Amino acid sequence: MMAAIILCLVADVPDGTTLLCRDRARIRIAGLETGDRAPPRGRRALAALTIGKTVSCLPAGNEGPYIVAKCALPDKRDLACTLIRAGAAVRSDVAWRRYGLGDC
Repeated sequence: MMAAIILCLVADVPDGTTLLCRDRARIRIAGLETGDRAPPRGRRALAALTIGKTVSCLPAGNEGPYIVAKCALPDKRDLACTLIRAGAAVRSDVAWRRYGLGDC
């Protein structure tokens, strides 16, 4: 069975890897480093790209209360790759393999 795409109207961005949806869903963007390894400007960049917009996310797993998902911006750009290219996120090779993410 294929996972259903989640349409997340982004209400808030608490850090550089997490989206809080208007419906209260919490989505962690698959494949990105978190914590000390995440660039400090990651939150600002993620917020600028997503707050008030509807992001489509394909669930890949769970981490505690978070849905881990591969997400795309309204213009269909991969969200993780967009952040990495902008220098606002760092790729986690372990998570990239775990969730079977493709090339940017």
